Amino acid sequence: MVYLIAYLGVTTVVYALLSRRLGRSPITGPMYFVTAGLLGATVGAWDVLVEGDGVSTIFEITLGLVLFTEAMKLRLVSWTEDFELATRLLGIGMPLTIAAGAFAAVVVLPDVGLIGGAIIATVMAPTDAALGLAVVQNPRVPRRIREALGVESGLNDGIALPVLLFFLALFAAEEGTRLWSLFLEGVGVAIVVGGLFGLVAGFAMKTAAARGLMQEQWQQIMVVIVPLFSLFVADELGGSGFIATFVAGLVFGHVIQGMDKSVAGFADDLGTVLTMLAFMLFGGILLANNIDAFNPATIVYAVLSLTVVRMLPVAISMIGTDLRTATTAFMGWFGPRGLASIIFAAIVVEDIGIDLGEGLFGVMVVTVTLSVFLHGGTAYYGAQAYSAWSEKQSVKPP
Repeated sequence: MVYLIAYLGVTTVVYALLSRRLGRSPITGPMYFVTAGLLGATVGAWDVLVEGDGVSTIFEITLGLVLFTEAMKLRLVSWTEDFELATRLLGIGMPLTIAAGAFAAVVVLPDVGLIGGAIIATVMAPTDAALGLAVVQNPRVPRRIREALGVESGLNDGIALPVLLFFLALFAAEEGTRLWSLFLEGVGVAIVVGGLFGLVAGFAMKTAAARGLMQEQWQQIMVVIVPLFSLFVADELGGSGFIATFVAGLVFGHVIQGMDKSVAGFADDLGTVLTMLAFMLFGGILLANNIDAFNPATIVYAVLSLTVVRMLPVAISMIGTDLRTATTAFMGWFGPRGLASIIFAAIVVEDIGIDLGEGLFGVMVVTVTLSVFLHGGTAYYGAQAYSAWSEKQSVKPP
């Protein structure tokens, strides 16, 4: 364990010291930490974790915290100008992405079947802003585009989860399990738990802060405690902990409107650290132990998932807007896959115990790996090139 802690400490400190410089280069945080994780596997740094179940817990806590803070901050997003683009991406683009991904899975991985293909497509549908921070945080990229992509990545994993549970219920029904019990229990319990925790915690914190009873640092700590309670209580009661944290974030954020926006600062920072740790674990354990997943079928599906399956639905969803082809292509390309896909695959393969053969987990490992390096490697220069193009246009970009 000492060896593992030393390896984690050294690799993290090196990245921290170079973070500003790396932020202006093609080397993103996920690229660095996936590579560091893979290198760590070659020297046995992860052996102590492979034997335990702490890895899945880290993944779950990370996604739960990210879901909560993203949902909580939705109240801060201006929907007056960006509502249309975000709604089109989520309401038109995402369903079409799942449909296209399911069709591609049936063609490329025929053994999984139609419902299995839909499950794979849903697992691979959510985007991950952590892999494209150079895009969503670049002030030169038109705000309308940045915020649309940011809202999409913040919401689509929360939206995809009940869809995934529905397809899992359909799959289970084929095996003789009751269709609606799995789905309704998972979603229903989660909504009740998340809504209750978000409501009570939000009112309690806002009241205590207004009366001068609560210090600011504890307000930030509260934003970490609420999603953790929501996650584990919902799981304990048979519901989806991730849906619970997402609902809790929506309710909590609505209740505390008017409070200092920095209240989520500590949770955001902790989420960033945990996300990078999750990518390191992905590289060191999941990728290192599944190198054989890189076979022609999974590579073909991964490439399709990152290109046609993503970009064509985005293009269709933007029909009727004032966006130019270059802008639509830019938005379509920067739909990276990351943490949510890792967790969703684990839900399917491990927690619920549904076996789709080598298809699902292999596709997830290959797709996320390619996304980390392809999207990460093109994010900075792609954002710069697109920004330069948009600034040269004779009319207001995009």
